[in-house]
Amino acid sequence: MSHRIAVLAVLVMAGCTKAPAAANKPLGRIEQVNAEAFKTLAEQKGGLFLDVRTPGEVARGHLANASVIDINDPRFEQKLAVMQKNKPIFVYCASGGRSSAAAETMVRMGFVEVYNLSGGIGAWGRAGFPIERSNEPLPASNEGVRTDAFDLTLASAGRVLVDFHTPWCVPCRRMAPVVDEIAQRWEGKVKVLKVDIDQSEVLAQREKIAGVPVLVFYVDGKERWRHSGETSRQVIEDELMKP
Repeated sequence: MSHRIAVLAVLVMAGCTKAPAAANKPLGRIEQVNAEAFKTLAEQKGGLFLDVRTPGEVARGHLANASVIDINDPRFEQKLAVMQKNKPIFVYCASGGRSSAAAETMVRMGFVEVYNLSGGIGAWGRAGFPIERSNEPLPASNEGVRTDAFDLTLASAGRVLVDFHTPWCVPCRRMAPVVDEIAQRWEGKVKVLKVDIDQSEVLAQREKIAGVPVLVFYVDGKERWRHSGETSRQVIEDELMKP
């Protein structure tokens, strides 16, 4: 009898034991691709370029419209966390080593589709593809916004459109002139506020900003509308016109 009980106990335990944690397996994928495939896939998928080299390297030559986050930056993962994880990311460095490490980090963080440029920007150049060169630094960050000052603005202005962004994010930079135009067109009706989340970490965390750019429209201190990623002036103004 005791032997039968022992066998039953083993069977019960086996039935209750979960399979090895598939949940721990990264959801995303990394593809190592050559320069030709890198260019073609980026054009087909409309993804984002990410340059993980140092600012000095970037100044000497980079891919057009590439966001820049130095992999040696102590806040590298913190900055990655505000990129859109559901978009294809095309990451590169000088020769492919640093970008490969960055790709591994990104998949671990939840990015779903990452392409690493084998051979780096050197392979891109050897393939005859264009490289932009500029000695201009990245746009300077604005001063941080404190939560109390932010709350005061929401309470006093009534209708406030907030552009949460970072200076190194290319989609953010593309949205900047759209936001500036809205600020001019809606002057006196809607307050437009720009918040650099690198400089306003506490506020960004409180407002649950998980990616940039993010536009949030507040009315009388309460969030009415939110949009992540790029969008058109018309879409934004359609929300602003609602009573």
